[in-house]
Amino acid sequence: MSGCKEAEGIHQVRVPAEYSERRAAKPALPPAGGNQPVPDGLKYKTPEGWTVKPNSPFRLASLDVIDGDRKCDVSVSSLGPDQPVLENVNRWRGQIKLPAAAESELQLKPIKCGVADGSLVELVGETETILAVMVSRPDKTWFVKLQGPNDLAQRERDKFVAFTESIELP
Repeated sequence: MSGCKEAEGIHQVRVPAEYSERRAAKPALPPAGGNQPVPDGLKYKTPEGWTVKPNSPFRLASLDVIDGDRKCDVSVSSLGPDQPVLENVNRWRGQIKLPAAAESELQLKPIKCGVADGSLVELVGETETILAVMVSRPDKTWFVKLQGPNDLAQRERDKFVAFTESIELP
C-alpha cells in the first residue's frame, strides 16, 4: 500500500495518565436543594420535600416525592426532535390503565419550562395520576413527568409546575 511502511516489530509505549476533571471522583448525587446541575447542562430547583435520586438510563434527572409508603416518581428525559404528542400521551395513558385517546380529545395546557414553551397534560386514572410536560426544540424533545397515587400527585401538582418552570434547558 502506498504511504504505509511495514512495522519494524512491536513497540510498547507507556504514557502516564494525567489528572483531569473528567477522571476526578464525583458525588453520586448533587447536594439537596437549590439549582441542581445534571448531565447536558440541565439545571433546576428541587422543590421542598422532594428527594434527588440517582439517574437511571434515559433520565437526565430523577426525583422522588415520598409520603409514608406512597411515592411519586419524577423524571426529566429527552428524545429526538419531533416526538408525536398523541403517541406519547397514549403511552402514558396506558401506564395508568386508561384507554387511548383521539387527537381531538387531547387537553393540553401551555406551560413554561424555563424560557421554553411546553405543553402540560394531566391524566387521572383509577388509582394513579400522570402529570407530563413536553417541550419541543429543534434538536430534541424534552419530557418532565410525575407519576404516582392520585391524591399525592394532585397534592404535589403546584410543586411540579414550579419545578418545571425552574428547569433551565441547555
